[in-house]
Amino acid sequence: MDDPTPPAAAAVRRPALVLATVCGALALISIDVTVLHVAAPTIARDLDATDAELLWIIDAFPFVIAPLLLSAGVLSDRFGRRRFLVVGMLVFVAASTAAAFAPSPELLIAARATMAVGAAAALPSTMSLLRVAYPDRRRRVRAVAIWSMSSAAAAAAGPVLGGLIVEHSWWGGVFLFNLPLGIAVIAAAAAWIPESRSERPGSTDIASQLLAVAAVLCAAVAANSLSDHGTVVFAVGLATAAVLVWIFVRRQRGMLRRGRQPMLDVRLFLNRAFSSALLAVGLAMFAVVGLELQFARYLQLVRGLSPFDAAMLLIPLALATLVGAFVSPWVLRLLGHRVSICMALIVAGVALSPIALLGEPLSFLLFAACTSLVGLSIEIAAVSANDLIVSSAGLHEVGGAAALEEISYDLGGGFGTAILGAIAVTAPSSGQGFHLAVLVAAVLLAVSGAGVGIALRRRSSV
Repeated sequence: MDDPTPPAAAAVRRPALVLATVCGALALISIDVTVLHVAAPTIARDLDATDAELLWIIDAFPFVIAPLLLSAGVLSDRFGRRRFLVVGMLVFVAASTAAAFAPSPELLIAARATMAVGAAAALPSTMSLLRVAYPDRRRRVRAVAIWSMSSAAAAAAGPVLGGLIVEHSWWGGVFLFNLPLGIAVIAAAAAWIPESRSERPGSTDIASQLLAVAAVLCAAVAANSLSDHGTVVFAVGLATAAVLVWIFVRRQRGMLRRGRQPMLDVRLFLNRAFSSALLAVGLAMFAVVGLELQFARYLQLVRGLSPFDAAMLLIPLALATLVGAFVSPWVLRLLGHRVSICMALIVAGVALSPIALLGEPLSFLLFAACTSLVGLSIEIAAVSANDLIVSSAGLHEVGGAAALEEISYDLGGGFGTAILGAIAVTAPSSGQGFHLAVLVAAVLLAVSGAGVGIALRRRSSV
């Protein structure tokens, strides 16, 4: 494990300031994954966007972030984590301003993609700086819980914030919201986060980066094609993405055999705890982020609520996420990683079952209760999985591990939005498609929880 450089050691003396700054950056970026969910119908109407364009407006953000995170994690380890945090936030804020005034769906998609480039540069640093600032694992568990809380709570609050802004302003306000907060994060990072680097950063391999970008974009096109029932495009895109991933992995393994440092040390995946936690994060985000858009659309398009009223019904989900982050360190100490992740995912799946199985009209009280339990459970699972991911990597690997965690988050949410959205539009007006999408998510959560429990059953350390 690397010894911290002198700047990293200085960060340890001021960990609370580092934690506050990276949580602010992470929360601001996480909000933009879901902030358009309640605002989506208004944007579609004002910009005359098709269903496919609207899906790309929402999914351009996570699908552009994901393939860039590997390089961003490696480059931030090599050239400076604080530097990438500051530069990334500058790009993010500038592109947010452009998005607020975009006159067409195409320009809004381009602005969202540029926002994602800035977010990708900043995101790996938010976790790797924590790894440096909190070398003690017990203190790091609490820090990771707060870090995860800021991400999950912001993502859960995104639809609420979007609904409030659209109700009282115009949809561009959801992007201008980033301007003052982003500037505050940039100033804080420049003022009190010392620079840190890895002594053994990964390789800045352009060919590997191009393979990663191509694989994710092929998978994104495949997933988004489902909304137009493009089954052929879906099959071809998914197969192409799988081939590109295979080539990428072979390239990384070949570089290891030749004694070269790869962009991604694929040996991380041989660690069962690391791989299981990564899968748990991706599947949880597939279900939850994907369903948040469907919750917002269901409340407005099926039940006829205004954006403000729909936002109010999503508040219990956001509040439960905060509670989950608060109690997760205690749950983790009591039950351990394996039981915490396994049981939390299963409980979340069970909590979605009433929404999936009961017919219309669905009780709003039941809806709020079920989504609250989902938010609570998913956050406990996320904190446990995130701590397992960070702790499974050495200090010199933390940039890559952080990037993989964010990739899992973004790809999970992006595919959840696309695939569950495609299921929901099979019968949009009656709500039958919505209930089917919720059922798919419920089954997926329960099965993934059981799978994680089985995968980790022989690891007494977790």
